[in-house]
Amino acid sequence: MKLFSRVLRRSLLPAVVAALLAVPAAGDSTMRCDANIVTRGLTLLEVLERCGEPALTLRRAEFLVAGVYLPVEEWYYELGSNRFRRLLTFENGRLVRIEQRPKPVISVEEVFADR
Repeated sequence: MKLFSRVLRRSLLPAVVAALLAVPAAGDSTMRCDANIVTRGLTLLEVLERCGEPALTLRRAEFLVAGVYLPVEEWYYELGSNRFRRLLTFENGRLVRIEQRPKPVISVEEVFADR
């Protein structure tokens, strides 16, 4: 029994840890912008009205099938030097994901200031 337990621990534990690390963390479902709440399902315009301009906007198109692309926009909001950044992902004009990002070491504005 001890041998089985040792073998199980050596082979199963790394597999379980690897599986847990491979699962992406669930994004937040809401974000606060001053007195306004932003939730998944809002349009680009509704988020813009509630939170104002993002610090950075990235646009791309994701390939779905031959000749069909999904428009995707990622908006980064900096909520203060001591607060986590937020990444809002829009697909087809609707907010589908809100993610927390690391606290800024340098602001997005400072990165692009010399351009």
